[in-house]
Amino acid sequence: MTLERLNENDFAMLLGSTLFRYVAAESIEGIMQGCRIRELAVGETLLETDQENDRLYVILSGSLHVYLNRERSEPVTTLGAGETVGEMSILDGGRVSAIVVAAEPCRLVAMKEELLWSMVQVSHSAACNLLTILTRRLRNANQIIEDQIAQFNSYREYGSIDSLSGLHNRHWFDQMLGRLLHRCHLAGKPLSLVMIDMDNFKEINDSFGHLAGDRAIHGIAQAIVGNSRPGLLAARYGGDEFVIILPEIELSRATAIADRLRQGVMNATILDHHDNALPGLTLSVGVAEAPPGTGRDQLLAAADAALFRAKNGGRNRVCC
Repeated sequence: MTLERLNENDFAMLLGSTLFRYVAAESIEGIMQGCRIRELAVGETLLETDQENDRLYVILSGSLHVYLNRERSEPVTTLGAGETVGEMSILDGGRVSAIVVAAEPCRLVAMKEELLWSMVQVSHSAACNLLTILTRRLRNANQIIEDQIAQFNSYREYGSIDSLSGLHNRHWFDQMLGRLLHRCHLAGKPLSLVMIDMDNFKEINDSFGHLAGDRAIHGIAQAIVGNSRPGLLAARYGGDEFVIILPEIELSRATAIADRLRQGVMNATILDHHDNALPGLTLSVGVAEAPPGTGRDQLLAAADAALFRAKNGGRNRVCC
């Protein structure tokens, strides 16, 4: 690393940077004599996480990438001519919290900590500019946090899918049912719940193996989707059970929908892992509607009781 003094051109460029905007040259000329020039090649690291830092850098030319981790997959921001870097670790007395790397050849002014504080004391404009830089840094950090939260929520959405059936999973269902119940109650709208159980699933596993049982679960789930309108709120409840939430749909209509799905599965051809058709795949279905004031657990119990009646009534039927 080679350091040299500022020349007249460097000083002129420095006065055009964010930190020195509206700062009188004569008020800081003596302070600037203590600053030095640092040059970086492409890919050279200026700052590393957890290192101590006692300098603020002003970019005269070139640009710097800022990364939050060592993988350096994507920079969180890019700093260009006129911008500063390193001020946060000076102001809070902590270690560097990011990795700063030259994106292209860079020419920087390096200002030691004591010179920065001297400048702030002699120049009101410089102090205001520093506050402006810090405010922008905080806004940028807030935006990064918001973006990461949005990304996390996106991952959670992907994580709510059951890999075997392709439907939503139990976690999604547990979260969604309570929300939709509350929404429908406030709007004075009905909500129905359909609970589905495969008939003779144990016999499929025993006769054809667990791989065939997995194919049966996947095939039935896809048959349910294929016989439904887009936007079906369906989930794999566990094992060979499925649930469907029907907001703003009353019991009679929900029962008709459930029976259409039952018939669709009964008429579907579902293949095992050897591409042989699995025989006799049918569904028992229980349907319940949530009257005003019905809680989540009450609705589940009502749908489960209806499913029990369908099983005991001979299977391959819908009960409510």
